[in-house]
Amino acid sequence: MKVALYNLGCRVNQYEAEALAEKFRQADYEIVDFNKKADIYLVNSCAVTTSAASKSRKVARRAKRRGGPDSRVIMIGCYSQISPEEVAAIEEVDYYVTTDDKDDVVKLLEREIFAAEKQTSFSVDVSKKKKELGNRANYSQINNFPDFSLQQVKQRTRANLKIQDGCDQFCSYCIIPLARGKPRSKPPARIKEEFANLLRSDIKEFILTGIHLGAYGKDLNSNENLASLVSQLLEYRGDFRLRLSSLEIGEVDSQLLQLMASSPKLCNHLHLPLQSGSNKILQAMNRPYNREEYKATIEDIKEKLPQIALTTDVMVGFPGESEKDFQQTCKLVEKVGFSRLHVFPFSPRSGTKAAKMEEKVHSKEKNRRVEILQKIGQQLSYEYYQNFVDTPLIALLEKQKRDNEYAGYTSNYIRVKVNKTDVAKSGDAELANSFVEVKFKELRKSGELPATITSTAVSLT
Repeated sequence: MKVALYNLGCRVNQYEAEALAEKFRQADYEIVDFNKKADIYLVNSCAVTTSAASKSRKVARRAKRRGGPDSRVIMIGCYSQISPEEVAAIEEVDYYVTTDDKDDVVKLLEREIFAAEKQTSFSVDVSKKKKELGNRANYSQINNFPDFSLQQVKQRTRANLKIQDGCDQFCSYCIIPLARGKPRSKPPARIKEEFANLLRSDIKEFILTGIHLGAYGKDLNSNENLASLVSQLLEYRGDFRLRLSSLEIGEVDSQLLQLMASSPKLCNHLHLPLQSGSNKILQAMNRPYNREEYKATIEDIKEKLPQIALTTDVMVGFPGESEKDFQQTCKLVEKVGFSRLHVFPFSPRSGTKAAKMEEKVHSKEKNRRVEILQKIGQQLSYEYYQNFVDTPLIALLEKQKRDNEYAGYTSNYIRVKVNKTDVAKSGDAELANSFVEVKFKELRKSGELPATITSTAVSLT
């Protein structure tokens, strides 16, 4: 039986999509491209914005058109958890699965669908009545850490490694706590087993990820935290590196910075969401810091790690955001000197406090502010890159883009492209999935930076 899977959303969703595909393969299903005809279409949905939910619906409809009436379209994940009635109303969706049962999709399919239809394949049309597979749980009832584990990944070079799930911060604009439940940590033994398996498959970069990554370990009956886990993983032998996904500014401790300063295996990069540079707006967002605390922590980080790449998320157009508030954000962004910005407009999500707030910002004004910050971000990236002209950097080359041309990222998250013909002393060495030393050939405000390989004899051990 053929199964096709479409993923939307964050790194946690990306990880879970790969883990789901592996579960189906282990159960003797054939995984096919989502653009091909299949018996089962799984849409791993996202609900962080209204546009993400809309795209989840569009993908489900496209799947049913492709698979025909005998196929089964199943919506899983955050959108099913947040808005089950909406999902049930989508004509093309046959079944849906909420958060707490996502990891049991294969068992639920075989137990509830196959048994009900008394078929070994979907060869007959059945009732169009939507059915929820498993049991719906609210925020406080989502307690298990999903039974996901990766043995292999589709992309050989980099792998997302999910170590944490859930969040209880309840930022006023964010629906994710309701979709993911309370903070839960994956036990260190399970993480290390999974990490070791992937390391044996020649993965070179691991992105440690979670819904609230910095909360890792707080629910465990031990002294485990993110820094201690990272320290344990860095002890493994081999050429690999670790990268951290998003962290809150108050969760960057001295132990983590010391590890980053001392080990070339821990990427010199932190993603620290800012969201706003206005204390008024930060308070309305229910963010756990103010602009002064954020700036002071950044200064401490830069003092310890002068070359670190700092990337961030900034939201514009939050209810009540005045021009003065926006200018405070612009000034703080410029002061920090981020190496990359992700700028997005506020999108109200039903069920959050922000959705009920007055003083809405007009969509045209949101778009204007997005454009201004994007231009600031391009200039900041360019200024950051200037610090590394003619400076040797270690890049992990991920793939061959075209004949003799490769792309990859440096430890400090600079996207580079290199030409194999420019390699010094490399001969006919295979460059994909390898660490190389590079220098920039030219600078750009956005996109990949052309670089020359100066050495392929690079090891992080």
